Amino acid sequence: MRSCLILQSSPLFIPSKTPFLNQRFGFNSPYPSLITCFRPRNPNLFASQLQNLEVSWVSNDPDHKDEYNGWAVSENPVQNKKNKGTFVLVSVGASILALLLVFSLSRKGFQFRSQALRGVILSSENDESIDSDSKAVDASSVDVVTQASSESSSDIVDEAVPSVTSHDKREEGYVGRITVPVAVDSIQQEALSMLKKLKIVEDFVKADELCTRREYGRWLARTNLLLERKNKHKVVPSIALSGSTISAFDDVSVEDPDFLYIQSLAEAGIVLSKLSVDDSSWQKGVKFFPDRFISRQDLISWKAKLDYEVMPGLSEEISRNSLGYMDVREINSDAIVVLFKDLLAGDKSIYRTVFGQAKRFQPNKPCTTAQAAVALTSGRMEGAIHSELLRLEAEFSTQQMAMVEIRSELQERGDIQRYWDKKFEEEKHRGVEVERSYVVAVQDLDQEKTVQENIITEYMKEKAAIDCQKQLLSSLKEEIDDMYERLEIERAKYIDEQQSVQNMRGDLQAKYDGLLEQKSILEAEIEAVRILRSWIEDEARKSQARAKVLEEAAKRWRWSQQP
Repeated sequence: MRSCLILQSSPLFIPSKTPFLNQRFGFNSPYPSLITCFRPRNPNLFASQLQNLEVSWVSNDPDHKDEYNGWAVSENPVQNKKNKGTFVLVSVGASILALLLVFSLSRKGFQFRSQALRGVILSSENDESIDSDSKAVDASSVDVVTQASSESSSDIVDEAVPSVTSHDKREEGYVGRITVPVAVDSIQQEALSMLKKLKIVEDFVKADELCTRREYGRWLARTNLLLERKNKHKVVPSIALSGSTISAFDDVSVEDPDFLYIQSLAEAGIVLSKLSVDDSSWQKGVKFFPDRFISRQDLISWKAKLDYEVMPGLSEEISRNSLGYMDVREINSDAIVVLFKDLLAGDKSIYRTVFGQAKRFQPNKPCTTAQAAVALTSGRMEGAIHSELLRLEAEFSTQQMAMVEIRSELQERGDIQRYWDKKFEEEKHRGVEVERSYVVAVQDLDQEKTVQENIITEYMKEKAAIDCQKQLLSSLKEEIDDMYERLEIERAKYIDEQQSVQNMRGDLQAKYDGLLEQKSILEAEIEAVRILRSWIEDEARKSQARAKVLEEAAKRWRWSQQP
C-alpha cells in the first residue's frame, strides 16, 4: 500500500480533484492520489494523527480479504470520544486555512516547483517498487512456510506425482497437499537393471513410476520362483494352486493375467485373503485391489514373510513396542511381527535397505518401482541374484570363447573363405540377374511411358473436344436463358392480357345479364300489352255487339213509333 495513501486520510491537504492545480501548473498525473502527498503545514497535528495508525500484517477484521496479502496500514479505534470532536474541528479549521493560503498565493503568481512534484512522483514510484519487491519476498516466504508445514504434517505423500499448490488456496487459509518427486539413485537403478537382466521385471518399466500391487505381487512371485534355492522358503505356483477350488479375491478372476501369482501368494499365506480365515461371513467381499499402489507396509511385509521364519514366541504387543517407530499405531497387526523380525536383521533389513534410517514408518505411503526393485533384491535374494548374474556372465563368456574357437578353427580349415567365396559368386550372379532385370524393367518403363504419352495425347484431344462441347453447351445455355427470359416476359404479358380479358369478360357478362333482365322485362311488357290488346278487342266486340243490339232496339223503337 502506498505511503501517500496514509497521508490522504488527513484533511490538511488539498484533494486530488482540485482544478486550479492542473490548470495553473499544467501537471497531469496518472495517479491523482500522488498530488495529495505534500508536506504537512502542522507537523504536530500530523504526528498526533499518525499515533492512531499502526503497521500490521493482517487487518483488524478477520473476514476481510486483502488481495495484496501484504503489509497494510490499519487504524486503531479512538479510545477517547470526547477528544474526537475537538480533533475534527481543529482539522477542518486547519484545512480551510490551508485552502485560503493556497488560493491567495496562487493569485500573487505563486509557482509550484516541478522538482517537488517530481520528487513526490519518484518517491512514490520507489515506494511502489519496494512494496512490490516486499510482496514478492513475502509470497515466496509464505510458499516456503507452507511447504515446510505441509511436509511436517502430511503422513501420506505421493513421491512420484508433481507438486501442485494454489495461491487461492493459501488466501483461503488452506494448505495444499505437497508431493515431492524423488530422484532415482544409482542403487535403485542397479537393482532394477539386474531384475530386467533376469527377465523378472519387464523392459518397459520405468524407475520413477509408482508400483502397483499387481506388479509387485507378480515380480515377488517370479523372484521367489526363479532364485530361491531352499524349499521351505520357495513358493511354486503350480504346487500352491493344486487342488484349489476357491478364488482368494473377488476382484482377481481366473481370466486375470496375474491370477497365478496373486493366487499362489494367497495360498502361501503371504497376502491376507479369504483363504486366511475360516469365518464365512468375513470371506464375502475380500478384494486385492490390484491396480492400487503398493504401500510401504505391504512392500516390506510380503517380502519379509518369504524371507524370515517367524518365531512362535513373539507376541504382537512386544513387537509393536520394540519397533520404535513414531507411527507404529498405524501399522496393521498382521504385519507387526514380521516387521519386528526384519528390524532384528539390522543394517541388512529390508526396510533399511530400501528406505534407510527413519523414525516414521509411514505404512500407507506409496512406493516407486525403483524402491520395489531394491526390496526384491535385498534380504535372502541378494546373494542369489549376484550368483545368478555371475552364472549368466560365465555362460556368456563361455559362449564367447566357444565362438572364438569355432571361428579360428573354421579359418584354419578355410571353410570361412570358401563360404564367403561361394557367397560372393552367388551375389555376383545375382547382380548380373538384377542388371538384366533392371534393363528389362527400363525397357518396360519406356514402353509404358510411350503408352502413357499416347494416352495423354488422346486425353488432351478428348479434353479439347469436351471443352468445345462445353463452349457449345454454354452458348446454348445462354440462348436458352435468353429464350427463357423472353418467355417469361411474354408470359407476363399473357398473364396481363388474360387478366384484362377476364375483366372484359366480367364486364360483358354483367352487360349480358342486364340485357337478359331487360329482355325479360320487355317480354313481360309485351305479354301485358298482348293481354291488354285481347281485352280491348273483347271489349270492342262486346261494344259492337251492344251497339248492334242498341241499333236494333232503336230500329224497333222507331218502327213502333211510326203511326
